[in-house]
Amino acid sequence: MQSLQRSMSGVDYAANPVQWVKERAGGFPWSKQREIMEAVRDHPRVAVRSCHATGKTFTAAQIVGWWVDSHPPGESFVVTTAPTAPQVKAILWREINKLHARAGLPGQTNLTEWYLGDEITGEPRELVAFGRKPSEHSEAAFQGIHAKYVLIVFDEASGIPKSLWDAAESMAAGRHCRILAIGNPDVTTSEFARVCRTDSTWKTIGVGYQDTPAYTGEEVPDYLLDLLISPEWVESRRESWGEDSALFQAKVAGEFPDEDSDPFRVIPMSYLRACIHRRRHRS
Repeated sequence: MQSLQRSMSGVDYAANPVQWVKERAGGFPWSKQREIMEAVRDHPRVAVRSCHATGKTFTAAQIVGWWVDSHPPGESFVVTTAPTAPQVKAILWREINKLHARAGLPGQTNLTEWYLGDEITGEPRELVAFGRKPSEHSEAAFQGIHAKYVLIVFDEASGIPKSLWDAAESMAAGRHCRILAIGNPDVTTSEFARVCRTDSTWKTIGVGYQDTPAYTGEEVPDYLLDLLISPEWVESRRESWGEDSALFQAKVAGEFPDEDSDPFRVIPMSYLRACIHRRRHRS
């Protein structure tokens, strides 16, 4: 089955991911989702730190579908990973399967794989996308996968070990290859936190509660508002967690916690810096 690489209006889908989502998938991407899609089109490395309930997994699934459907069969490949098997199967690949069925995309999908071709018609089957958790998807497993158009997706990227980031870089060495890292900014010591820094070579995008349609007034369908973070939930978390808490910063503001409020850090960095400062002045 041939990929539908051009829209009904003759526009190249590979160059227009947002149009692909609207026409092929029947979706309504809001502004930050459009920004992420276009960033993956334009930049080799994209890191998205996002608060809770912004449609980040939906966005990643749409990008996977667009990538497979808009690039020539046999020339593209997608690898997705997340910290745990349930996150791979029940979150991102659940959305990929829903998208595949709704949009009538080519080939067949299962819990964690996408094949083009059809054994019934005699068309050879080819694996074009799969998802694995880190223990299954070792550094060695990244190696040996080659295609002109490679897309690697790190879902819940704070939990992905650095060894896989390094392996992904080797796999996505071509000029048409892309890596998308997306997730809550939970862990300040993670590789995800490093690539999200302002001095990083990655294209970085932040999505906080204040960027969502309920706060900006962006016009979106009512069903979409029901799925996105709500002002009521934000205020309840503000009251329960406090604005300065690590949970509020990561889950609501969409920012990495201040080092001293990071729940995963046993000794605050400010303490360590103070100790180093005192030691230097004593010597």
